Amino acid sequence: MKRGYCPERTCLGCGAIDDKRGLLRFVASADGELHLVREGRGRGGYLHKEEACWAAFSRRKKLYRTFRLEIGREAREKLIQELRDRRWE
Repeated sequence: MKRGYCPERTCLGCGAIDDKRGLLRFVASADGELHLVREGRGRGGYLHKEEACWAAFSRRKKLYRTFRLEIGREAREKLIQELRDRRWE
């Protein structure tokens, strides 16, 4: 990696592009569950640490393009609840 380079990712809530370090990463398992991870393999997505982005993400209807499988509303709400239970600064 080049010095001074920081990868950028798109928030699935607000759609803004930001540094990867400033976003929360989660991956989808084969059964359609979402798991919060720091690093790892798999089809993943990113969200800001803001409640507004989480709410926008939970309202999205189609996530097939991102994860290559449909994610149900229950799985999205479970991820949002997990994010709320943690303390983000």
